[in-house]
Amino acid sequence: MIARRGLSGITVNDIANEAGCSYGVIAFHFKTKERLLLAALNVVASKYEAVWSEAMAAAPSSPAERLRILLEVDFDPRIARAADLAVWMAFWDEAPRVTAYKRRCSELKRRSLQSITDLVSELATLRSLDINVEAVSQGLYAITDGCWIFGHVTGQNGPQDRKRYRQICLTFLSAFFPDDFSPMPVASPR
Repeated sequence: MIARRGLSGITVNDIANEAGCSYGVIAFHFKTKERLLLAALNVVASKYEAVWSEAMAAAPSSPAERLRILLEVDFDPRIARAADLAVWMAFWDEAPRVTAYKRRCSELKRRSLQSITDLVSELATLRSLDINVEAVSQGLYAITDGCWIFGHVTGQNGPQDRKRYRQICLTFLSAFFPDDFSPMPVASPR
């Protein structure tokens, strides 16, 4: 429902009708609309964290391979579906105004960025490269967020689009780590 109508476009009655329950049941369990919406944010955030944790637990020790896997997670169809991106965008839009959303989104974004930073730093050390780790990490993170936003706004979020977004990220990494990430041809958008 959030994906279809946004956060401000729904009421607790709308949610109750969609869920097939009474307003009272929702009010009893969540007390407020904000707490209900925070629970929805926690669902999408927890799904992202579960896919991320599962992928990283099975990842090889190579920092380059681990970076590749992080990119796979960011563009995994379980994470980057159109409906999920719409929900993320709704919460990101409200995060500056709603402290609980800001806290949850910031926590997840900081942890994700720190994972990227750690891997970029490890790979730079392994390759004896003198690069600005923070800039490379922030750049990669900005590209993934940018691809999410572009895919959401344009509707270009299908399997080929997500593959193209991964290729864009890998091409960016190849500028700093040419031995680990070869430049990849980036297919044209539809």
